[in-house]
Amino acid sequence: MSRTSSITHSSRAPGPKLTAEQERFRYLIGQIEAVRKTRSAWDKTVDKFRLEHSQRLQPLRISLRDLSRGTVLAIDRLLEDSNWSRADRAALRQILCATADALLAAQPDDAELRALFEKHSEASFDAVKQEEIQLLREEAEELTGLDLGDETDIRTEEDLIQRMYEKMAERDAAEEERASERSRQRQESASNKRTEAAAQMVKQSLREIYRKLASAVHPDRESDPKRREEKNALMQRINQAYAANDLLGLFELQVEIGLADDPIGKVSSQRLKQYNKLLAQQLEEAKAMLRELQSAFRADFGLDAGTELNAQRFNLAIQRQARAIRAEIVRQKEFLGLLANRAATKRWLKDQRRDDY
Repeated sequence: MSRTSSITHSSRAPGPKLTAEQERFRYLIGQIEAVRKTRSAWDKTVDKFRLEHSQRLQPLRISLRDLSRGTVLAIDRLLEDSNWSRADRAALRQILCATADALLAAQPDDAELRALFEKHSEASFDAVKQEEIQLLREEAEELTGLDLGDETDIRTEEDLIQRMYEKMAERDAAEEERASERSRQRQESASNKRTEAAAQMVKQSLREIYRKLASAVHPDRESDPKRREEKNALMQRINQAYAANDLLGLFELQVEIGLADDPIGKVSSQRLKQYNKLLAQQLEEAKAMLRELQSAFRADFGLDAGTELNAQRFNLAIQRQARAIRAEIVRQKEFLGLLANRAATKRWLKDQRRDDY
């Protein structure tokens, strides 16, 4: 039986009928445990998916990169022939530069590709990237309403993203400060005084539990080196739970070290009500964190927002991505075969121009 289950079980022990707040306490504990189990299962599934994703797709991506790199080299060799028309030469250079640019985005230290890009581009690779960054910067400022400051410090997309995070954090902090000031100005009302008193009661409750735990565990009082090390680890968990306002974590630690079999048995109705408020907050935070992790995962792997996240869906996603990469590998091989034939390449370029009109 888990420590959380022990707490829930203790609240079901035979005795007087549970009050409404005791029932709510039991409900909240059960809900938090359910979210924890979901999170644990989610983490294990995602770890397995990431490993399988890498093992199955990375070899395909390496093959595709090698073929794309071969395309850049093949076009460079073709352009050594001076008999291409101006239109054909411009089209081949455009394909070469676009392919090299995409490859360099993933592997910027490829000196040979960078040299070929600059050989056939009207501007240096750094200048082209800086122009792209400037366009992204302007779009980001227009979209967010932020002033991203000195552009000379933004040289890569990572720099731009970091600057956006910093500016958004500054804006959020300023908004929080204004909200805090407005809240301070309203704190003369009786309802706010009651809210503040309730918050203080919660803090006091946490502090009392923490002090009992610290007093029972304190490593400095232990003479045995092995037990002192164990108590040091236990004290770290206590400190972490207290710092995070993790009421359930503190309850579990009480049960673990034998301080309390039933953490709510002798708690007043008012104190239990405050416990329940804090547990409800913990529950919402745990749910929000799980939603954020799932949303970030979907974004990382190109999954639709409404996609159900389970092992079967993950496997289908890997299969779909693998098919897409294999299809691109086939296209790249066909294109390399085309580039090996000058006459076929000229016909293809002519067809492309006709299709553009």
